[in-house]
Amino acid sequence: MENSYKYNDDYVRSLLAEYEITELEDYLLQHRRPVVKLERGQAGASSIGKSRIGGYPDLPPEIEWPKTSDGKLMTLLAQLNFAQMVEEAGAETLPEFFPKRGLLYIFAGLDEPAYDVEHKVIYIPQPETAELVYRKPEQKTILEETQEMESSPFEVHAIGQIEFPNYAYEDVDELEATETSMENYEAMAEDMRFKPDDVLGRMFGYPEGQHGDDEYEAALVIHTGKKYGYDTGEARKQLIKHFNGDEQKADQEIQDMLMLLELDSDDDVGFRWWDSGVIHLFIRKEDLINLNFDRMYCSIYSS
Repeated sequence: MENSYKYNDDYVRSLLAEYEITELEDYLLQHRRPVVKLERGQAGASSIGKSRIGGYPDLPPEIEWPKTSDGKLMTLLAQLNFAQMVEEAGAETLPEFFPKRGLLYIFAGLDEPAYDVEHKVIYIPQPETAELVYRKPEQKTILEETQEMESSPFEVHAIGQIEFPNYAYEDVDELEATETSMENYEAMAEDMRFKPDDVLGRMFGYPEGQHGDDEYEAALVIHTGKKYGYDTGEARKQLIKHFNGDEQKADQEIQDMLMLLELDSDDDVGFRWWDSGVIHLFIRKEDLINLNFDRMYCSIYSS
């Protein structure tokens, strides 16, 4: 991580000193992750081409509305304007792999089963605002129909931060091996995760979940198409087999799996992922760097 990055080593050390957990420095420096939070802005879609969650997209006329495999209109999850997000967050707070320009549209189909949710991602490298049209569909989209709601748009604004392992990802043995108070660590992690308090979605960071295995699941499905059996060891074996016995390649693919987007359930937007859960999409780091959004993995987590 370059020294110019806002959340460099010195920042992390000052944070650990504030929460009196300096003995965790090595562990937390190694396991910090960048996160981009999407803070709720004004309701509506008055600003053409700006980042938003929910509602309908601003699309060029020649692009057709994505449909599910059975012909239903997909629901827009998010429209992300990368240039706007870089300007809002500041390049010094964003990871080096964050796209610098373009418009990304993320659509989803039926939200069940939770495994491998049907989705469609459209990327426009150099959008011309004058060519974009707010596209309201002629009929309800699939999630509006099944969830009996109308998706309402909210503009969102990017905030670049970092975060440390959440409950699902923290190494309990590593934490308990120190003299630090778990309460102090969990207080820090919670403070960072829930500030600001009006966040509709997140990019990168640690996925919301229970088992801390989302990267294994995403890598397995993206590369092999096989269903994940909630066994990281078995998933790794299948990936190694897929890569002709190359353990290093399999491990690197798991390590480089990024959560491109996670959206919370939100009644105002109209999204409810099962029992107030989250929907998230994963992408390979190399694919994101190359602005290749053709192979991603989408799933839902709900407790």
